[in-house]
Amino acid sequence: MSRQHWDAIVIGSGFGGSTVALKLAAAGIRVLVLERGRWVDRDDSAWDSRAIQIERKYKSDTPYEVDERWGREVAYPDDAVGGKSVFYGAASFRLRVEDFNHRDRFDPSETGGATPMDWPIGYDDLESFYCEAEHEIGVAGVAGADNTEPPRSADYPASPAPYGSSSRLIVKAAKKLGLNPFPMPLAINFEGASARQKCEMCMTCDLFPCRVCAKNDLAVTLLPKAQQHGAVVRDRAVAKRIVRSGNRVKKVECLDMETGDEFTVTCDLCVVSCGAIASAALLLASGFDQVEPNGRLIGRYLMRHCSGIVIGIFPFKTNPERQFHKQFAITDFYLGHPKRNPRGPWGMIQALQTPPPEFVRETAPYPQPVGWIGARTLPYHAYLLCMAEDLPQATNRVEIDRRRLDTFGSPIAQVFHKYCRRDLLARQALFREAARILRKARSLIRVRMPIHTYSHALGTVRFGSDPEQAVLDPWCRFFGTPNLFVVDGGFMPTSAGVNPSLTIAANGLRVGSYIAGNWDDVVGKDTV
Repeated sequence: MSRQHWDAIVIGSGFGGSTVALKLAAAGIRVLVLERGRWVDRDDSAWDSRAIQIERKYKSDTPYEVDERWGREVAYPDDAVGGKSVFYGAASFRLRVEDFNHRDRFDPSETGGATPMDWPIGYDDLESFYCEAEHEIGVAGVAGADNTEPPRSADYPASPAPYGSSSRLIVKAAKKLGLNPFPMPLAINFEGASARQKCEMCMTCDLFPCRVCAKNDLAVTLLPKAQQHGAVVRDRAVAKRIVRSGNRVKKVECLDMETGDEFTVTCDLCVVSCGAIASAALLLASGFDQVEPNGRLIGRYLMRHCSGIVIGIFPFKTNPERQFHKQFAITDFYLGHPKRNPRGPWGMIQALQTPPPEFVRETAPYPQPVGWIGARTLPYHAYLLCMAEDLPQATNRVEIDRRRLDTFGSPIAQVFHKYCRRDLLARQALFREAARILRKARSLIRVRMPIHTYSHALGTVRFGSDPEQAVLDPWCRFFGTPNLFVVDGGFMPTSAGVNPSLTIAANGLRVGSYIAGNWDDVVGKDTV
């Protein structure tokens, strides 16, 4: 890469960064995508639980510190070109219409000091971009099957696979209880489209790269298309500092992870999309907390969903075919229940694949005999994921510790997060309903396990119309720095109750279209 000046630099290649890069490159804008991860290997190691989950082949060199049940712990995410899409479970939901009008949906007496904030845009502002995202990524679903699904102007581009035995078992039980389970919209190539191999219905999808590229992650869908339009992806490149001069970003100071050499690239526009935790850390390390009127809000209002798993243990094998079974979802309680607490929205229940036995054996949060027993009994398990909406609280935040540096000399991010009482009540309500479904399906034992990860980190640089309450304007432009945009999950002012990936992608397409269509106004005359 010889060019040192670019029209646009995009930091991060996840759902926000890839979609913006595609829109800008398609408009003829010279785009450099900086990604600290590498292109994953599409070989046998991709489906090797020991390599991916235990030895952590793609483990980041940059940890962050989190507060958990037993005190402060160090967490290491996975890094790859394509971001979290390479490892995610492909769930691709739209937010509901009600999710955009947040304040009216919660009883103030139950929020415990949390400060819900309405979105500065409505569902209609994103609807066409949801359609575009579903088609660009290749989402398989059934329109109209979800009884809380918002209006759509186009059908899904593909159909899901038929239910396997595990899904049929739970779906039948849920229907007997009067619920409305439906095929989960998934970014998986079940039909062999795009000249790529179709899904083999294997048991290694969630948390794994796909060896045959049947999971429609961004490294096999949007990024190659952006590259065809001229975008350049530089992997193994760390963005250490964004440099501002006057009120504009001028350059990004970087480090080549392979050689250890530092280098600088200048730009007319900078787009940050490192993930809600890493983007906040980068902005703080770059001094944007000193930028008026809103720098003090960087890192605040962190959300991650209040999620957990209910495990049903059955007297028979639930998935004798040993095939993919993350196939259905239940949203009957998405908006809550008229006669049960807590009042207001709860979230959703969905199928979850059982993990590989070696992963359970070595990582179960219990004494070793329990983990060993869990691994031996996995064929008799069925998992339901309960994903409750958590409320934005200013005290839930990302900070940086300038005294502790990672391998590349950047400050370590520190994450502080605690659920409010209302979050926990919503998860507890979903736990009860999931257990009821598993009981109806004839499970003998039901075990509840809270989830403590930050895989759905959201909200650290939220957008809004009021610069006193938000870091970004409604186009995700940093207030006070007109050529800086942030487009990962940090932009979301509320978490809603579904996987955020499709919403981040749709918003990235929206923001990318705006930037490309208003390029001269966005970059201004004061360029390098």
